[in-house]
Amino acid sequence: MKARSNTIPALLLPAAMLFAVMLLTSCTDQTQQETHADTHAHTDDAHDSHDDHNESTEQHNDVIKLTDEQLKSAGVVIEPLSSGEIVTQITLPAEIGINQDSVLHVTPRISGIVHQVDAYLGNEVLDNDILAIIESPDLGEAKIAYLQLNQSKLIADAELKRQELISTNTEQLLQILRDNPTPTDLRTQTENLRIGVNKGRLLSSYAQMKAGYANYARETELNTKGLSTQADLLAAQEMYYSAQAEYMAAFEEIEFTYRITLQEAQQASMIAKSSFENAERRLHLLGLTQDDVDRVVSEPDLDIAKYKLIAPGNGQIVTKHLTPGEHVDTENPVYTIADLSTVWLNISVYAEYAGLIREGQRVNIRVGDRKATGSVEYISALVSEQSRTVHARVVIQNPDRKWKPGEFVTVQVETEKSHADRVVPTEAIQIYEGNEVVFIQDDDGIEPFKVTIGRRSDTTVELLNTDLPIGTPIVVSNSFLMKAELGKGAAGHDH
Repeated sequence: MKARSNTIPALLLPAAMLFAVMLLTSCTDQTQQETHADTHAHTDDAHDSHDDHNESTEQHNDVIKLTDEQLKSAGVVIEPLSSGEIVTQITLPAEIGINQDSVLHVTPRISGIVHQVDAYLGNEVLDNDILAIIESPDLGEAKIAYLQLNQSKLIADAELKRQELISTNTEQLLQILRDNPTPTDLRTQTENLRIGVNKGRLLSSYAQMKAGYANYARETELNTKGLSTQADLLAAQEMYYSAQAEYMAAFEEIEFTYRITLQEAQQASMIAKSSFENAERRLHLLGLTQDDVDRVVSEPDLDIAKYKLIAPGNGQIVTKHLTPGEHVDTENPVYTIADLSTVWLNISVYAEYAGLIREGQRVNIRVGDRKATGSVEYISALVSEQSRTVHARVVIQNPDRKWKPGEFVTVQVETEKSHADRVVPTEAIQIYEGNEVVFIQDDDGIEPFKVTIGRRSDTTVELLNTDLPIGTPIVVSNSFLMKAELGKGAAGHDH
């Protein structure tokens, strides 16, 4: 892993300059006081050794004395030493891509000529929004067939209703006749029954049978008394039997045929309904909603061939391939809609790192003030022949559309996370007099402390110094200012 450089951010330069000026002023005053004191010391004790003087001055220069207000003004942050986690990361290239699971390709379900375009490249659309209107003869023919079959269904339904009424009334009439009523009672009981020609036929034949029977009975009585000839009796008998046979034949025929007629009406209604429903299904297959289908009966003739191309979901139009007057078909998509509220982070994993990448690992991405996190959701089982890398994928939330598909970025994949007893930020470490140090604060002030570095990450460092107690105040931010101040002090002493 590469250690992060300790470059001073541009925004901190004014604070750093202010801090340096304050320190320079402070040190200058202190140096003048020390020079005055040293003059008296040399007068009193001119024979002090030169080595002891150097050692005293060096010890003095390794301690920085600043007030809390001065530290705050310079942006110096001091925090107690504590334990933490060391996160090992791998830096890899990646590309922002469209979430292919949210892509919608819009293809017309019917061919025709583009009449009107309502949605353009980059537009945000909602489910069922009208994208374009296409004039299609095929749609017009389908609607005409629907209207015709709708009319046939209405006729068949009306005929079925009529036959059901006739069937009910006919059954009631036949039941009355089975009770052998008088002609007068028969007329009274069937007065309100609507049957049609069969009613007249039955009543007429029943009346003739009754009249024939009465005449035959009268002739029989007269013949018994010798008042009628045998020929008259036989003629009356023949008329009665003939009327009876006519009535029974009419009764049986009507009893049978009214049921057949009802069944035929039911069948015709079922066929008409099925044909109508199939015509409606075809309109749905062509992309019409139920509301669109319901409006076909009442829509103007000019709109009968107009097909509304609607959005199948929410998203942004990322491709558009139609213009007014252009012919479109059912094979080629004319719009692509993508839901950009999430995007794919397509990571190229170098072959040597492939064994370190696993699903579920945390991934961090930061570009300027934009940052996001996610986890590895997919790792390809194949190595790309062109790039010799393994493809890994992360889904990134993108509600404000700050991540643009096609953008190349660098990501950090967290491959390992472990506990450390002593952890400081990377920027707390400085190189001073050839050693890695941190700056600690004690009663004397702030001074460097030589440390032994253990594991590192891009943001944190493990300290192996067991002689550095937990809780020791350590400069964790802007520690380079401490190093700079010590360097100025050393230069002033040499001069």
